[in-house]
Amino acid sequence: MDVGSRRALGSRYELVDRLGSGAMGEVWRTHDRVADEFVAAKLLRSDLTQDPEIVGRFIQERAILLSLDHPHIVRVRDLVVEGDDLAIVMDLVTGQDLRAHLRRVGTCAPAEAVPAMGSVLDAIAAAHERGCLHRDIKPDNVLVDDGETPLADRVRLSDFGIARLAQESTVQATGLLGTPGYMPPELFSEGRFSGASDVYAAGIMLYELLAGRTPFAGPGTAHTIGFRHVTADPPTLPVPAALWNVVRSMLAKDPTARPTAAGAAAMLRGLDDEALSGTALLPQADPETWTTLGAGAPSSNVVQVRQEEQLDVGATNIRGLSAPTAPVAEQGDVVALSPGEGVGTDATNIGRHLPTYAPPMLEPAAPTPEADKRRTRWWWIGGVLGAAVIIGLVFLLVAKGLPGGGKSSSSGTEAITAVTDEDVYPTGLTIESSAEYDADQGTIDLSMKYSAARTPLAGAVLAVIPPVREADGCPAVEWGGPVTPNIGRSTGILPQCGGYSIDVSLATGSGSTVEAIVSDIDLGSEPQEALQSWLDRQQEITRDAVTDPKVAGVASYPLQRLVGLDLRIPSTLTLGKDDAVRVRLFPVFADGKPDELQPLYDSESNGRPSSLLTSFAGPDPLTFTPSSSCDGAVIADSDGTIVVRGKVSGCTLTGRVGNFDDVESNGLLVVGPNG
Repeated sequence: MDVGSRRALGSRYELVDRLGSGAMGEVWRTHDRVADEFVAAKLLRSDLTQDPEIVGRFIQERAILLSLDHPHIVRVRDLVVEGDDLAIVMDLVTGQDLRAHLRRVGTCAPAEAVPAMGSVLDAIAAAHERGCLHRDIKPDNVLVDDGETPLADRVRLSDFGIARLAQESTVQATGLLGTPGYMPPELFSEGRFSGASDVYAAGIMLYELLAGRTPFAGPGTAHTIGFRHVTADPPTLPVPAALWNVVRSMLAKDPTARPTAAGAAAMLRGLDDEALSGTALLPQADPETWTTLGAGAPSSNVVQVRQEEQLDVGATNIRGLSAPTAPVAEQGDVVALSPGEGVGTDATNIGRHLPTYAPPMLEPAAPTPEADKRRTRWWWIGGVLGAAVIIGLVFLLVAKGLPGGGKSSSSGTEAITAVTDEDVYPTGLTIESSAEYDADQGTIDLSMKYSAARTPLAGAVLAVIPPVREADGCPAVEWGGPVTPNIGRSTGILPQCGGYSIDVSLATGSGSTVEAIVSDIDLGSEPQEALQSWLDRQQEITRDAVTDPKVAGVASYPLQRLVGLDLRIPSTLTLGKDDAVRVRLFPVFADGKPDELQPLYDSESNGRPSSLLTSFAGPDPLTFTPSSSCDGAVIADSDGTIVVRGKVSGCTLTGRVGNFDDVESNGLLVVGPNG
């Protein structure tokens, strides 16, 4: 640590010791004279202080930076702009940065790296909620407090001083501000940066914690590294597949395919003990060659491959070649049973199935006289037997129609059925499931009926199909309609067996049924109880997945995830100055917090209604009415605008939005010009 002469920083602070320097300036241990404690002050380079645009942006960002309050963010306490000084005053962290920690340990075990990155992603998500991008996520900007507690408890993201405001979803970049090893492909290829870019950099850092190097490190210039970001797949690490899938999702080339910061944190926390098992890897060497983008890239959909029973697993089998048809004898000929022309019994068979054919069908070209006699002798016996069979079938059919006849499966045995109670969601979505088990076929016919109460509903809903027993693998499912797998990296929801996304469009009071066949099922000796238990669990697991309070920052499956609405108006207005009342509506998901990043309605916006709003509230415009507490001082104009006409205290607005009754705002105080 360098020691410099003390000098004042503004009227409140005194610079004491220079702790270090970086690309943006110097960091000093600083005495706060008012609080009588030590803080850290980052002084920006003198050439930056001479740029009016940077100084102006610095001042504009003050409110945002001061509002970043999170246990894993180094808190910004003050911004000082005085003379040639441009400084960020923040908490003083006694420890080292994550870069120094990584140099000391080489690599981190998954059980240490994953929780630590979960904490960093929590910090990124908190900043994104405030409309602030970081733009330079890397180990150097993650500080580690001294102590013996787990690394995840001690990491704190710093250096938001160079962050750019993200007032829109994407910010047009004016330069390559950042570190090449952590910069996203879209910044190199399009010059664009967004919240997804911070997630990409966090994915690079997670890779580095596990491997001891960044994925695209190697010889070459910054442009060479940038080219790899855009065109090359990240070299696979020898870690459990579930963990690698999360890393890959964060490093997706397409920004829209990456999870949000909150979604990525949830994915990491959703990994089981097996995915976090294992010791730290040895530091990975730089690859000698790079795999071109797309080669060996995993499919976004999980495909279950079933081993065909008649496939010769001892041979070299190439998928895509169909099995030969069973040989059929020509009329009058007897053809020897054969596995197929030109196939030797001791040869390696490429793409050929070796089925156990049924014997060839033999049909003589013309009947012999002896055959005619046999037919004449036995025709009446066959007729009698045929009549008996017909009578028996008629009797069985009649019996099935009588009370107590029951429902039969395809083989004639008694079918096992189960139904669930209606599962009603706050949006008015109702799901009722039924199932029928066919023991002979080993299948469950699953039927899910979706219906809307009093408002049209449209959008994707989640359905989870669990195994019959916890120890079983995920079942094979064949859907009777357009259903797609739930992509957890996009939706932020990671239920058991992945789940499925089903698009529904429901008119008021109507329903739509989706059916599926679940295969390879054995319900054991008590199938009725097992089927009902499975169906109830299917409903329960689906609801648990969409109502998990840990899932935040995503608007997926709103018909199931939306639990309430937050109607908001200003707390204070001045009569004669503020004529119209701004009305805003925010969704509330399972975490109970209004999602301010995804407003449903804003009276000052002239754009199209939010698709999230119309999914559960229909296309009709919203109307809100001043309550009796407004006493005529606040009224609704003819076009629905809420206007101020007099002084009032505690005025609220009310309204019905979709299936949500009596939505009520906060209280409004209208004061006179003089208070």
